[in-house]
Amino acid sequence: MKAKTEESIALGLRLKEARNKTGLNQAEFAEKIGVARDTISRAEVGAQSPTEKLLRKITEVHGIDFVWLLTGDTSSREKEEYDTLKEEYENQVKTIAEQKATIAALEKTITILASQLRGSSHDERSS
Repeated sequence: MKAKTEESIALGLRLKEARNKTGLNQAEFAEKIGVARDTISRAEVGAQSPTEKLLRKITEVHGIDFVWLLTGDTSSREKEEYDTLKEEYENQVKTIAEQKATIAALEKTITILASQLRGSSHDERSS
């Protein structure tokens, strides 16, 4: 077995953090990328350094930032999180605008119906 290095331990900790954020155990996480659970287990404790190909597969399948996973650099990860939050915000603004338009249309329909009801009850009294 290869000796653990500071770098492999740090990578392992980031990999474990990323896996925990997915809510998957090691076996589930590994299955989704087509490797054995032991591969993930050894990588998480720094006993085995995953290949770049495996790291890329992990980031693609599980939606993890590659630069952060490889280096621990949070600047691209923070940008990714910001972009996600911004997209969610924009979607909420769009939904609110759609809801306001729906409410306005309902108010208009209610006004028209109320007017028609008043007109029909007025017509009935006149007869």
